[in-house]
Amino acid sequence: MTGYGRSATAEQVSEGIDLTGKHALVTGANTGIGKETARVLALRGAHVTMACRNQEKAEQARRQIVDTSYGRILIGQLDLLELDLNALASVRKSAESFNGRGVSLDLLINNAGIMIPMERRTEDDFEAHLGVNHLAHFLFTNLIMESLTKSGGCRVVCVASSAMGMATLTPALEDLNWKRRKHSGFRSYGDSKLMNLMFARELNRREGKNGVVANALHPGVIATELARDQSLPFMAMGIFMLPFMKSVPRGAATSIYAATNPAYASRGGLFFSDCREKKPAHKLALNDQACSDLWQRSCELTGLPM
Repeated sequence: MTGYGRSATAEQVSEGIDLTGKHALVTGANTGIGKETARVLALRGAHVTMACRNQEKAEQARRQIVDTSYGRILIGQLDLLELDLNALASVRKSAESFNGRGVSLDLLINNAGIMIPMERRTEDDFEAHLGVNHLAHFLFTNLIMESLTKSGGCRVVCVASSAMGMATLTPALEDLNWKRRKHSGFRSYGDSKLMNLMFARELNRREGKNGVVANALHPGVIATELARDQSLPFMAMGIFMLPFMKSVPRGAATSIYAATNPAYASRGGLFFSDCREKKPAHKLALNDQACSDLWQRSCELTGLPM
């Protein structure tokens, strides 16, 4: 147990932690909890790469983080990387660009994601939740593995969700790409969030010997741009739920906790919620064979060697 809970903020859970000399990369860092995660990591001294699709918005976010820090965060602590998770070719290009910087990466926060009610396909014809939330991060993480292992002690944090409880995945991993089933936005989103955790567990198993510690988390229900593509009834319900949602500083707390708390420097394959270890909301997440099989299937779909 920890002294933190649902009301803790990202600054509170990282108080007293010095990340000077550490390099972090946060995907989707221009808005919401990704932006807050990048801000707090920089506040604690880290050099942070903000990996975002829209570079204009990323630059605006970088300037805002610096301008509101009252001199505690320097512009040189934040740099940008163009990363479009909707296209694997872009993911490969971004990974190549990052690898060319020769950075030893200490923290990777796979934060970016989408949640949409309608069926949408990526440029590679993957169901959008599968393609953006899982496969793109899976590919990017593997392509920068040398940067991760170079540090000798890197943490990878995957932002999943308790929405994995709605997942329809079975151990057979049938129809991951929603070609034969009637599409459901909620269930396909749940599938992708379950895959985020399964990826983290298998990554930890495979790369733990190389100093990579991987965990996943549920950030909570937060009023962010994640719901920007929802239907009007869903958005109306969201307005009703606003008093019960977490603020962005609280929503980023569990990401920061998993990334910086000394107790998890070498403990991986775990799932967190409200800055505490929690049992996953889907039993498949604890199925080691299924996690291994998902890794193999993801390699096939992204063109990575197994």
